[in-house]
This record gives sequence, structure tokens and C-alpha cells, in this order.
Amino acid sequence: MNRIGVIAICIWAMLIGGCAVPSARLNFPAGPVERSQRGIFYDTEARGRADFALLRDDRGKLDVLAYDDAGAGKFNREYRLSEYANEDVPHLILLLDSIPYQKLLDAYQAGRLGWFDPPQKVIPPYPSMTELIFTKMLHAPPLPGMIDQFYNNETLLIQNDLFARVFHDRRESWERRVHYSASMYASGEAYMNPRPWLAAELEIAKQTLDKSPDRVTLVYFTSASAMLSRYGEQGLNEVIDGVERLCMRVLYDRQGAVKISICADHGHNLMPSKNVDLAEPLKAAGFRVGRVMKDPNDVILEINGLVTYAAVRTQRPAAVASALATDPRIDLATYMDGSRVIVRSARGLAAIESTNHRVRYIPIDADVLNYGPVISELKASGKMDSNGYAADDAWFAATLSHEYPDAPRRLWDAFHGTVVHTPEVMVVIRDGYCAGNPFFENYIHMASTHGGLNQVNSATFVMTMTGRVKGPMKSKDLLNVIEPGYDPIVRPLK
Repeated sequence: MNRIGVIAICIWAMLIGGCAVPSARLNFPAGPVERSQRGIFYDTEARGRADFALLRDDRGKLDVLAYDDAGAGKFNREYRLSEYANEDVPHLILLLDSIPYQKLLDAYQAGRLGWFDPPQKVIPPYPSMTELIFTKMLHAPPLPGMIDQFYNNETLLIQNDLFARVFHDRRESWERRVHYSASMYASGEAYMNPRPWLAAELEIAKQTLDKSPDRVTLVYFTSASAMLSRYGEQGLNEVIDGVERLCMRVLYDRQGAVKISICADHGHNLMPSKNVDLAEPLKAAGFRVGRVMKDPNDVILEINGLVTYAAVRTQRPAAVASALATDPRIDLATYMDGSRVIVRSARGLAAIESTNHRVRYIPIDADVLNYGPVISELKASGKMDSNGYAADDAWFAATLSHEYPDAPRRLWDAFHGTVVHTPEVMVVIRDGYCAGNPFFENYIHMASTHGGLNQVNSATFVMTMTGRVKGPMKSKDLLNVIEPGYDPIVRPLK
């Protein structure tokens, strides 16, 4: 969603130079002629009858590819997806953007993408932002800032890498580890006109796989986020339709001799959002909002796309968090106090501490995260010691379905090495609101957004044909699970 920040530049560039959506389009039926208990049937040659199908095996699993080469109404070739060993065939990994776990699970249970193993929940790092998450997932070095325009702690200036990324195709470290991702400029176009870009990226994904010299091929879809941002749940349904169509094309071409995995970076709240001017409560509290910090009352906002995350650079983090937390549109404000991460809401404060790779959550004057039942569960199970510390896997399992999944570790890590130049205050905006440049709202009205700490903003999915995914996981572990030992190839820096 940082990519929304290129819209203004793209508009200017298009006025002087024009733009064009790639002409590539997937050559496969838009939908099946039959979807039933028998399987999924397609008329690939427009003969008026099905000539290709994915049929159920004796266990009821969609596993058998059947071809009617002559169009005679009888399948004469069959291949079983399950008979191909993982190590013997190519592995296509589709990196989607902005797919909420529960909605994908609902689609799967309704019969979509049924040749995959069931989707499993994935919890990303916080903030729930694309670049940060794929950096972790693809084992890339930390980014300099949470967003493209960030305050550099060394130069004491706002650093803006946006123009280099738009006009010189400068790629971030995670982008250099995938075989295809749209340029920053193209991403801005996609947010303004997402449907043609989704159609194009489906075919580009197929072409990328066909041309890839590697057994493992990674393809990132910026159009998925664009579709949800503009069209909400309808956009999500169209993305699922498109991904299913792409997979069927790939399976059809290769007689099933391929493994496909699909995952996403974070969830989406599927809620229209109104922009919040964070400068208002800060100014009311006596702060000066600007671009430099010369004295303790000077603050700098780090905001970009219209998302449910924002940050403030300040010498007075506790006072800034207090000023923001009283605003009813703000859910949480977090900051460091000594060696602790403080979580502030309108109700009060709580703290997160870590030692020996274990974390604890301590309400100070309020249970800000509503973790009382979680703590009781961990104590009762013996997974929390007498000082309140518990291991990461215990917190993860106990909070997987909580309003704030895996919050202690995610909040701690956000202030400890997620990026080089860490903001002093990180802010979670309530769903129904967002924080970003108001100029962007002239060109895109957010039907859905993300960025925050809660379940719907965070939880996404992974599903695979490899049989390797056995349960929920963190984003940082995902690649090693679906393709053990794989180290993404790093392409040259542009």
C-alpha cells in the first residue's frame, strides 16, 4: 500500500507521456461449463462441450486431469496431480497482496481452488504492510524505513526514495528476489485502473513461469491489492476467480507436472475508510508538525498510502502517544520507554518486555490488548513462567484467533530491527478510518485497507499443492515450509 504514494507522480507522468496497460491476456476460458461433485469442466476449444476437466479421485480430492483431444465427448488422457514428486517438477509460488484469511477460507470451503491442500492462517509482522512483510518472508535485508518517505536518523532529514523507484525502476531488496513484480510506476497505474492490470498480470505470471530458468519461480501481484482497495469484497472475488483461472491454465499446459503455492502478505478490512488528519490532535496538544525536529515540540509525520498504520518521529514519544490515543479514531499508539514497548489506548497503558527470546505482556493501568483470558490460559497450561514470560510459539498459538494475533512479539519486533530507521511512535488507526495524504483521495476512494495490528488487517493465508503445510505459521517461516532450503536468487540492483 506504500505504492498508492505513486499515484500523484503517475498522474503527472501520464499527462505528459501517456500510459498503457500491458496487452497480455490469459488464453483460457473465463469460467468452467460445469462445477459439480464430479469436478470442474472446461470447454477450452469453444466446441460447445467440455474437453478438459479436473476430476475427483476415489478419496473425493480434485486430482485427475482429463483431456478430450478430439472433442468427441470422451476423455482419452488422464494425469494425476498427486503422482508428481515435489522435487521433480517446477514450483510456482504466487505472492498475492491483501487477501484476508477468513474470506479465502470461505471460498475454499465453497469449492474454489479445491485441488490445493486446505488454506492455513499466516500472521505477518507488524505493521501489516507489503514491503515489510515480503522482506521478512523472502529473507531480504531490512528496509531503511517503514515507508518510502521516512525520517533518516543519521542525516536528520526526510529521505524520499520514491522518484528513484518510479522513474529509474529502483527495486527494493525483496523485489530483487522475485521473478516478476510490477514497477513502481506500473503499480500506481494498477491502483487507478485495476481490472485490466489484474487481467494482464495473470498472463504475465504464466509467461514468467514459462520463461523461468529456475525450478522455483516467484511472482508478485500488485493488482490484487489494487482490486481490493478499489472494489472491496467484489474485487477480492474477482482476484480469486482470476487466480483459479491462471492455475487451471498452468495445470492444463503442463499435464499437471507442476506444483503451485499461493500466499499473501496481510489481510484487508473490507471496510470503506475515511482519512484522519493526525496533525490535528498533535497540534491541539501543543506540537508543531513539520519536516524538522529542532526542539522537543517538533514532530514529523510518516504517512503515505491510505492505510491503518502511521508513525510519528518525535523527541517526546510518551506525550505524542498520549495525545493521539485520546482521539476516538485511533486504536493504539506504541512507543519505547527504556527497554519496554508501551502500548497506549484511550483506556490506559500496558507494557511488553523481552528476555532470552521470551516475551511478556503487563497491563500497567489497563489491559489494553484484552489479553486477560490469554494470560490465564498460558498460566494454566504451564507455558508461562512465574514472571509472566512465555515462548513465542506459546503466544502465537494462544492468540492466533484473538483480536490482536501474536501482538507481544509483533510489537516488540517492530521496534527492534524491522527497519533501519525506526519511528519513535507507531499508530494503529481504527477500521473505518485511515491515515495518508489527502490528495490520493481525489483518485481512489478506499473500499478496503490494511496496516494495523488486529485480526482482519493481519491474518492472511497460504495454500499449496506440495503437502508440506500442516498448520498456521508466521510469514517469516512460510518460504522455508513450502520450499525447504530454498534461498531466493538475488537479481542485480537497478
